[in-house]
Amino acid sequence: MSVKYCPNCGSEISDEGIEFCTECGCSLSIKVIPKDNVSKGFFDDVIDKTSFSIIIFAFVVFGIFLFIGSFVWGSFMALGSIDFVTYFILTVVFAVFFAGIFIGYFGCRDKSYIIPNFWLFLASIYAVVLTLFGLVYAFVNGLGSLLTGILGTGTPASSEPLAPSAASSSAYGSTVPSVDSSVILSLILKIIMFILAVPVAAYFGVYLGYFLKENI
Repeated sequence: MSVKYCPNCGSEISDEGIEFCTECGCSLSIKVIPKDNVSKGFFDDVIDKTSFSIIIFAFVVFGIFLFIGSFVWGSFMALGSIDFVTYFILTVVFAVFFAGIFIGYFGCRDKSYIIPNFWLFLASIYAVVLTLFGLVYAFVNGLGSLLTGILGTGTPASSEPLAPSAASSSAYGSTVPSVDSSVILSLILKIIMFILAVPVAAYFGVYLGYFLKENI
């Protein structure tokens, strides 16, 4: 590519065929970097290789397989094979996996599309979950504050709470159920398993969807 002025000294270049400036000797050859070789950021890659319409339809698929999974894993829970927490984890992971297959099949043109679509799908799942939890928390907290303001009359200043007797306190203490530490540990492990299982199911779902697209 020819230049009209030297990039080093600014002298005008009269002969377009020369490769060096006659005044300072600076090279006049300009290397043009192809557009495809320009490095892109993570978010630029996600924007270029994902489709929000595919993600939206994937959540429709997610909802359908939530119903299917509830029947499948609900039958195991009815037989006593799994508890409610395990039933919930398996149902959600089941739906995430099949929604990922949909994204991989319809949203991935080649292997370079797998990771961006996976991350967008996973981020969308967490965004929906956090939004739902936030809405529920805001509603319950607001309703509780409203009821407290309406129904709360306060305790009269002259009245003092009576100290419970030793017999009544011991009787009351005996009625309070104790929580087994093994139950708490099991619940924590299942929560960790759920947090790890969702991204794994999403990735393998997207990858399997692309694999089926290429081989069917």
